Amino acid sequence: MKSDAKGAVAKLEKAYAIAEEAGVADDTAVVAEELARGWARRKSPARALHYAVRATKLVPEEKSAWSTLAKTCELLASRTTSATKRRRAQALYRGAGSAFKRAASFSKDPEDKRWLLELAGDANRQAKAE
Repeated sequence: MKSDAKGAVAKLEKAYAIAEEAGVADDTAVVAEELARGWARRKSPARALHYAVRATKLVPEEKSAWSTLAKTCELLASRTTSATKRRRAQALYRGAGSAFKRAASFSKDPEDKRWLLELAGDANRQAKAE
């Protein structure tokens, strides 16, 4: 995906349509997570967030879907540097914090849980600092 994000996203869009048509939520969610990452690389925040949220709705009990949503929110918030869009960045950081916290609730590994909760705290601090 790094060398040809445009082509990769186009292929993932086709895969998403196939997975959605097949009706398998896990497969559709995995492709949606990849699409969220791909659209974030292509600097299309609305589409990246759409697919990240879609993945969490398809498999709400999956840690990876919530982690993808959190990372997408955090990445988009860090790219929102304009002073006029400060509230948008704050909302994205708050979203990242709650998504990291939700991902931590699904983790069985104590070290992973601690790390995710630490990321949640950092994102919440960023939301207040903006």
